[in-house]
Amino acid sequence: MKNILLPTDFSETANTAFLYALNLAHQLKLRLFVVNTYITPILSASHAGQPEMLAEVYQQVETSRLEFFKNQVPLLRALAEKQGLPHEQIVFFFEEGTVLSSVKKLIAEEEIDLIIMGTNGASGFQKSFIGTNTVAVINNVKLPVLAIPGHAKYQPIKNIAFTTLFRDKDEPALQEVISIAEALKSKIYCVNVMGNINAPGDLLYYGETWSRKFKSADLDFVFLEKRQSVEDTIHAFIRENNMDLLAIVKRNRSFFDRLINASLSNKFAFHAETPILVFHEDN
Repeated sequence: MKNILLPTDFSETANTAFLYALNLAHQLKLRLFVVNTYITPILSASHAGQPEMLAEVYQQVETSRLEFFKNQVPLLRALAEKQGLPHEQIVFFFEEGTVLSSVKKLIAEEEIDLIIMGTNGASGFQKSFIGTNTVAVINNVKLPVLAIPGHAKYQPIKNIAFTTLFRDKDEPALQEVISIAEALKSKIYCVNVMGNINAPGDLLYYGETWSRKFKSADLDFVFLEKRQSVEDTIHAFIRENNMDLLAIVKRNRSFFDRLINASLSNKFAFHAETPILVFHEDN
């Protein structure tokens, strides 16, 4: 890994994600890129023959947004300094366009390896699990996305839960988690929620196979009996075992949507403090 990208709207939740990203970048010795975006409003002249009026309005909007950006950057640096975090290597970007388009642009131009985003922000999604911008990035960008809840406070990541079906397509994500865990000196718990079709012997075989394949990693294998739902089972494991990070693979099935829906209905209370690292399934 080389660079982390953090989109921000300078809200309180985004600032929480900023501090988390800066801590992680410092621990992993990565560079942090921070981007703030704005969208030019679509206006029409109320009177014909006055296009210069529109140009002036557009200029005022851009100038206002730029001034806001310039005022916020020193505040983030001061926030980092207050936490005793180095901030000289942070690179700030001010981009016109949507969050998604700006993220894609910076991925194409810079060597971005990880995207970190707050789970809600100034746009009014205070009760949602992940704001619409974060969902849009997760759904349209192949890089891993680390979603940081508004109440999360960075602490050393000692325990990582990685949910898995023990499929070959989960292995690239696990390898990335292992790389992060080795740098952070963390332990990984490969968590499988057993269903009616799971044979205990098969699950033990999968665990032994991964133990041999990833023998240099600090892995533990956890097989959980399903409670009311897969989401509730994971929730209980996270809460009862003090996991610092949940890593999941976004598959072409309904698990991720159910995860969001469970959160929207406040079933995933743990997410108020537990970051979720989302990987895409390799095709």
